[in-house]
This record gives sequence, structure tokens and C-alpha cells, in this order.
Amino acid sequence: MCYLIRSGLIKIRRNSDDFVIAFLPVPNLVGVTNLLPESSGLYLELQTESEIATITTAHAHELIANNNAWELLAGHIAKVSSNLLNHEIIMTAPTSYELLRFQLIGLMKEPVNVRKSTSAAKYILERTRLSRSTVMKMLAQLKQGGYIELVDGMLLAVHQLPSKY
Repeated sequence: MCYLIRSGLIKIRRNSDDFVIAFLPVPNLVGVTNLLPESSGLYLELQTESEIATITTAHAHELIANNNAWELLAGHIAKVSSNLLNHEIIMTAPTSYELLRFQLIGLMKEPVNVRKSTSAAKYILERTRLSRSTVMKMLAQLKQGGYIELVDGMLLAVHQLPSKY
């Protein structure tokens, strides 16, 4: 199936451990390529009311062909591929601090409603294999050093983060 996501807040999660891979930016098109096959072990989780249309992948390909929209599809696939590469770079950060740093920067790039509804610790823990104690310790020290602003665990601002912990 092909999902045409027009609005909403949606997470991509892994079946085996509910690990959060990413939030999907909207609008988005999922399932038009084999980048996210049904056998991938991933699923979409709606965080807010969303507007999603479904059609078969074959029908999506037919619409693309009939409307000569291959250039648009190529642009979409290039963006998805770039996002996957960026995600891989982040997830292979050499130190725990660098991984946490990437996640803080990522959280600041999320829509305001995500930042206001998800604590920084939860956001990081859902996306990494870092221990809770490590995340809490680093967040506390970054807050104490004035590098980040947290209120009730919610990330309000990221200032010049140090490159090393």
C-alpha cells in the first residue's frame, strides 16, 4: 500500500522493540518505493489526528506515469535517501555525548508541538540505546552549564553545545 500523508504527527517505529526511527515530515508519501517494504519490521504510529489517504502502490505508479511525475518522485526518493543517510550518520556517532548532542539538535528541529509534548529525555531514550542514567546526567550537566534550557523536562532552547563532553 501507498500512504499519502497530508497532515498529522507520525512516528516510524521498529516492531521488535518499538524503537523510534524518526518523525515523518508532512506532507509525505510512504510506500511508493521499496524503501519501506512491509517486511521491514517498521510501522507508523499516529501521534495526533492525521489525514492519510491510501492507494495501492501499483495505482500510485500508474498515476505517476499518467501524470509524467517521475521527476517529482525522483526528488522525493532523493530526499528520503538523504534523510536515511543523515540518520545513519547520527546513529553511528562515536561517543554517547555526540549521539545525545545530535538528538538534542534533532529535537530542536521538530515542530513546536513535539517539543512541548515530549520530554528531552524521552525523545533521546526512544531513539538511542543510551542508558537513562547517562541521558539524565548529561542533560543535567548541559543545563547547569547553560548549554540547554529545560523546563519540566521539555527542551526550550539549545545554545552553543560543546563539541566534546
